[in-house]
Amino acid sequence: MRKSSILLIIGMVILGVGAALSVAKIEPWADGVLIAGAIVVVIRGFIRNREKD
Repeated sequence: MRKSSILLIIGMVILGVGAALSVAKIEPWADGVLIAGAIVVVIRGFIRNREKD
């Protein structure tokens, strides 16, 4: 697997955990986890662009 695919899976898992925390009404942690997941997915985009070259 390529690095970008692994980062996408990790980012989606983090976003899933954030969504579960949000549903469980653990708001301060949910916001941080959702932001971290979004950052991982954005970083994955930069890495994917480098892999294409």
